[in-house]
Amino acid sequence: MKKINLIFIILIVMLLSACSFFGDKGLKSDYVAIIDGEKISVPEFSVYLYEQKNTFEDMGGGEDIWDTDFDGVPAEDVAKENALRSILYVKTACKNADGINVSLDDSDKEEAKRLAAEKLNEIGEAYCSSVGLEEDNTESIMEEILLQQKVMSSITESYQISEADYSAYIDKYIKDHPEDKTPKTLLSQNLRDSYVESKKAEIYNNQIAKWSENITTEKNETLWNEISIHDFEK
Repeated sequence: MKKINLIFIILIVMLLSACSFFGDKGLKSDYVAIIDGEKISVPEFSVYLYEQKNTFEDMGGGEDIWDTDFDGVPAEDVAKENALRSILYVKTACKNADGINVSLDDSDKEEAKRLAAEKLNEIGEAYCSSVGLEEDNTESIMEEILLQQKVMSSITESYQISEADYSAYIDKYIKDHPEDKTPKTLLSQNLRDSYVESKKAEIYNNQIAKWSENITTEKNETLWNEISIHDFEK
């Protein structure tokens, strides 16, 4: 079973009346941002924001994380920016997938359907309906995320760990963490997978940075300022 591990996030909400979540007009036709000329819709943004909400709360020990600042920046603002960056990475990877001969097969598309149904159920019918998040557009979002993961695998599949570099990394870890009394041999075994993943992520992020050098991102500031993590709770 494939696992979505992306940084997923962002959602959009505007209370225009006390009677309707989005008021009479709704936000289904609005856009949160434009990335490389493509409008990022409210439904799409919602999926990424929801995942970012979960990520922050899991790492921060619950909803209190939203009362936290990161170098003076509210956690919610950081989450929103992370969401937009995640979408940029996905869109950039998908745009370049053909150039490295990466595509989805039938099993990937079936997996996207399963993940879409799972995500819709997790977010909840009321919220999904309010922003226009439906089976079709959620499947498309999941297909892009799966394609991005395949692009990442293709870019990093040739990576080979340097034992000399890894040994130096372990030595530095021991120096920086004197409280960790784990024997060096065991420590080397325990940290190996995370080290490899971090190196692959570095390779991938460098490639994405090159691909996205000339890509422009423009926020819909009016709508962006109305976005709130807490709208998922309504």
